[in-house]
Amino acid sequence: MLNPKSLFLSMGSAIILMIIFAIASGAATIIESKTSTEAAWYYVYGASWFALIQLLLGINLTYNIFRYNLIDPKKLPSLIFHLGFIVILIGAGITRYLGFEADMHIREKTQSNIVTTKISYLNLTALNDNGEEINAALPLGLSDAKKGFDLKLKIADNEANLKFKEFVPNASYKFVDDKNGQPVVEFVVSNESESEEIFLLEEEEARVADISFIFNAKPDESKKYVLFKLVDGNFTVTSNTDLSKFTMSDSSKTELKAGSVNDFGMGSLYTISNINFAPRLVSTHASRKLVSTKDSEFNALIAELNYKGESKEMHIFYNLTEPSRLAVAGQKFNASWGAQQVKLPFSLYLKDFELKRYPGSNSPMSYSSEVIVKDDTNMSGLDYKIYMNHVLDYDGYRFFQSSYDTDEKGTILSVNKDPGKIPTYIGYFLLGLGFVLNVVNPGSRFRKLAKLIDNESTKGGKKVVAIIAIMLLSLNFSSLKAEDFLPNISKEHTQKLSRLIVQSSDGRMKPFDTLSKEILNKIHRSENINSLNSNQAMLSIMVTPDFWRSEKIISLGQSKELKKELGIDENAKYASFNDFFRATKDGGSEYKLTKFAEIANRKHPGSRNTFDKDVIKIDERLNVFYMIFIGEIFKIFPKQDDPSNSWYSPASAMMYFPPKEADLVINMMREYFAAVDAATKDNDWSKADAALDKISAYQQKYGSAVMPSEEKINIEILFNKIQIFERLTPIYLLAGLALLFFVFVKMLAPKVQINGIVRVVYIINLLAFLAHTVGLGLRWYIAEHAPWSNAYESMVYIAWALGFSGIVFAKRSPIALALTSILAGVTLFVAHLSWMDPQITTLVPVLQSYWLTIHVSVITASYGFLGLCALLGGFTLLLIILQNKKKPNPEISRNILEATRINEMAMILGLSLLTLGNFLGGVWANESWGRYWGWDSKETWALVSILVYAAVLHIRFIPKLNNQYAFAVASFFAYWSIIMTYFGVNFYLAGMHSYAAGDPLPVPDFVWISIVIMVLMSVLAFTKRSLCSRL
Repeated sequence: MLNPKSLFLSMGSAIILMIIFAIASGAATIIESKTSTEAAWYYVYGASWFALIQLLLGINLTYNIFRYNLIDPKKLPSLIFHLGFIVILIGAGITRYLGFEADMHIREKTQSNIVTTKISYLNLTALNDNGEEINAALPLGLSDAKKGFDLKLKIADNEANLKFKEFVPNASYKFVDDKNGQPVVEFVVSNESESEEIFLLEEEEARVADISFIFNAKPDESKKYVLFKLVDGNFTVTSNTDLSKFTMSDSSKTELKAGSVNDFGMGSLYTISNINFAPRLVSTHASRKLVSTKDSEFNALIAELNYKGESKEMHIFYNLTEPSRLAVAGQKFNASWGAQQVKLPFSLYLKDFELKRYPGSNSPMSYSSEVIVKDDTNMSGLDYKIYMNHVLDYDGYRFFQSSYDTDEKGTILSVNKDPGKIPTYIGYFLLGLGFVLNVVNPGSRFRKLAKLIDNESTKGGKKVVAIIAIMLLSLNFSSLKAEDFLPNISKEHTQKLSRLIVQSSDGRMKPFDTLSKEILNKIHRSENINSLNSNQAMLSIMVTPDFWRSEKIISLGQSKELKKELGIDENAKYASFNDFFRATKDGGSEYKLTKFAEIANRKHPGSRNTFDKDVIKIDERLNVFYMIFIGEIFKIFPKQDDPSNSWYSPASAMMYFPPKEADLVINMMREYFAAVDAATKDNDWSKADAALDKISAYQQKYGSAVMPSEEKINIEILFNKIQIFERLTPIYLLAGLALLFFVFVKMLAPKVQINGIVRVVYIINLLAFLAHTVGLGLRWYIAEHAPWSNAYESMVYIAWALGFSGIVFAKRSPIALALTSILAGVTLFVAHLSWMDPQITTLVPVLQSYWLTIHVSVITASYGFLGLCALLGGFTLLLIILQNKKKPNPEISRNILEATRINEMAMILGLSLLTLGNFLGGVWANESWGRYWGWDSKETWALVSILVYAAVLHIRFIPKLNNQYAFAVASFFAYWSIIMTYFGVNFYLAGMHSYAAGDPLPVPDFVWISIVIMVLMSVLAFTKRSLCSRL
C-alpha cells in the first residue's frame, strides 16, 4: 500500500511535480501557438488541476523544510530562499484571486472615475417591483465559458435562473433548414464597392439603393422592385425592370424581360441596374440559428433563462456594447458578457495628453498624461504626470500609461489594485537574500563542494566560473555587398571632424567620432559601410543625401512579415530609405509603415508582439537616418548665454537662435558644406578644414563650460579606435582552446607535462585581463558611470569576471583556466554580435527602466553558467566513455570528479541567477505596466527552465539517481530548455516575444544532429556508469 507521504511529500514526488508543472507549462505555450490564448487558458493555465499542482508543490516544499531540518541556524540561507518561494506562491494566489486590473479612458479637459475591468463578467439584470435595477454577476472569461455556469438572480419572492447550454465561437446568425421553420429567401447583394447579406421572411421588404427586394408581398409599381414568390413549393423571381441571369454551371447568360416570371434557385447570379444579387439560401422551412462561421469574430453563449416556470433561450455575445434582452413570464431581463464598468472613489482629470513624434515620418516616440486627482473625501487637486515607468499611486490604485486615442485628445491608462504586491515583493526579497547568503554560508552545499575541490587540489573555478557559453549559437554577422561607387570623403579631414564636440539626446558631451559610430551601429549594425568609416559615412550622408536615399544600408533584422509589408525579399538584410515609401496618386509619397507604427505605439507595452517591436525598432532606425539627412541629430552649436547649456543642431539653431546668431550658423554651415561638396570633386580639402575650424572655434567660445577636456577627447577617440574588447576575443578563445587540448593529452598520457603550457596560457590570460581591466577603466572614465549599465557592458563585465576567476584558480586547475578563458572569449564574441548595442548611452531612450537593466543582466548571466553546466556534462560523459572499464585511469577519474563538482557549483549559481532574473523581470513588468506575469511564451519557458534545473539539482536526493553519470546526462540535456527559451520561443511559438507571424521556420539540421550526438554519448557512457561515484 502506498504511503500518502511518499506519494505527495517525498523529494521524488517534488521532482515529479516539478517535471509535470514544466511539461504542462511548455505544452500550454504550444497550444496557444497552434490554437489560441483562450484554449491555453482553458486547458492549462486556468484549469483547476494546474492550480492544484502549484498548491501541492507549496505543501511539499513546506513539509520538506521540516523534514530536512532547514530551520537549523546553519541552514538559514536555504530556509530563507525556500520560504521566499512559498511567500511568492501565496502572493501570486492573492493577486490572481483578489487583484484588480482595468483600463481608464479619459478625454482632454474631462474627468472620469469609471474603469473597465480586464476580467470578463456575465451579468443578468432586471427591474424589481420598485423600479430599481438589480443584478447578479459572476467572473467568466473566454477560457471559462466552456465550463458552464448557473447564474441566479433573486427578484422579490421569485428567482431567475440563467443556465449554460452551449458556447459558440466565431458566432453568427444563419438560416438553416428546419422542419419547424418558415419560408425564407437569403441572398447577397453587391455593387462595385461593397456587398451585403439580406434575408427576407414572408411579407418583408429590403431596399438597396433605389431597388426594393420583396418576398410574397405586393410591390409598389411606381418604384423598381424585385419580387420573390413561393408558389406550390417553388420559388420564383420577377421584376418591373429587365434582369440578366448568369448561370454558373454552364456560364450561360439569359435576359429576363420585365414582368416575366422565372425560377429562382441556387447557382445563378442576377443583375438589375448594375446591382448584382445571388441566392444564398431559399427554403420553404428554415429558422435562424446561432452557429460558428469563419467570417465572424464574435464569441457567444447560448443559455436558458428560467423564471416562474417559463423558459426561453437567450443568446449573449461577448463584449458587445448593447446587452441581450429577453422577456420571460412578463419580466424583462438584460444579459451581458464581457468587461465590466466599475466606479472608483475618486476621479482623474486629464489636463493634457502629450505625444512626442519623430520629425520627418511623424511616427510616435513617447507619450504622457498630465492629470489632476479629484477626491472629495481625501486630498484633492494632486497634479501628476504619468508616462512610461512613472506611475501614479493613489488610494491603493496604480495608474500606468498604456495607450491613447487616435486623435491624440485622449489617454488610456492601465489601472491596477494588487493586495498581493507586498507579499510578492517580500518573497522576492527573501529569494534574493537567501541566494546570496547561500553562496557565502560555510554550511551550504555550494561551499561544501568548494572545500572538497580545495582539499583535493582540484579546484576548478567556483563562483563566477563561466558566463554566456551556449549563446554562441545565436546570431550571424551582418554583411554588405560592395557598391560600385562610394562618395569621395577624405579620411584626413574626417579625423579632424571626429574631434568636433556634439551633445547627445541625454546631455552627454562626446566627440563626433563616438556619435557617428553609435548612429551607424543603430541604422546599419556596423561601424563601417564598406571602405567608409563612420565619420566619412555621416559626412557623406549629410552632403550627398540623394545618393544615400537609394543605398541599402538600413538594417532590417529577421522579421519576414515586416519585409513583406515593405515589399522586400525576405532574405534581404538591408533596405534603402526609398524602400520605406510608395508613390501616391497625387505625385507624393507615403510611408509604408505608418499604420503599423501607429498601432504598435498605441499598444500596451505588455501586449506588443515581436512584429510590433520590430516595427518600432525599424521605424526608429529610419527616423535616425532621416535626422542625419536634415542634420537634426548632430547638436554641435551651443546657444550663447544659455543657463541650461543646451546645444542645438544646425536646423534647430536656425529656428531658435536670435537672428544674428542664426545667420552666423547658417553662414558657417553653408560655407562648410559647400567646401566639402567641392572637395569631393577636386580633392582639395583645405577649405573644408578651414570651415570646420570656424565651427570648432564657435564651440570653444560659447560652449567651453560643458566641453570635455582635450585629454578626455583624445582618450575617447583612442578607445573607439583600438577596440580593446573586440581584439581580446580571439586571444581568450585561442589560449583557452590550446590549453584544453593539452589537458586532454595529459589525461590520455599522464606522463606528459603541461606545466609550461599552463604557465604560458596563464601569462597570456594575465596580460589579456590587464588590458581588459584598462578597457573597463577607460569606459568608466568616458561614461562617468560604472560600465555595466546595459547588456553590452554587462557582457564585457562578465567576461572580465571570467578572466579574473580563471587567473585566481589557474594554479589549482588547468581546466578552470581553459574553460574560463574560452568562455570569456565567447562572451566577448557574443557582446560584439550585430544585435548588441555597444554605445555608452542610448540615442532615443523610449523605454528606460532600472529594473529592466538588472533583469536582462541577471538572466543573461544565468544562461552562461547553465551553458557551462551543459559543456561540463558533455565533457564528463566524454571522459566516462574514454575511461577504461577494466583498468580505470586515475587521471580521468580525477577529472570526472572535478568536472562534476564544478558542474554542480555552476548550476547552483546559474539557477539562482535564472530564478532571480525571472522574478526581477516580474518586478520590471509590474512597475512598468502593472502586471507581474501573463503566461507569455518567453516568461513561461523561463519558468520551465527554472523547474527543469531545480529538478536536476535535487536528483541527488533520489538514491538511484545520485551518481556522476545521471547528473552529467541531466545537465547535458537540461540546456535545451534554455535554448527553447532563448530561440524556440522567438521563432516557433506565438507571443509578444515571437517572430512566428506565419509558418514557423524549419528546425535547422544541426539541432537534430546535436540531439543524436548527445543521445549517442549518453548511451555509450551508460555502459560504463558503474565506474561513476556518488555526488
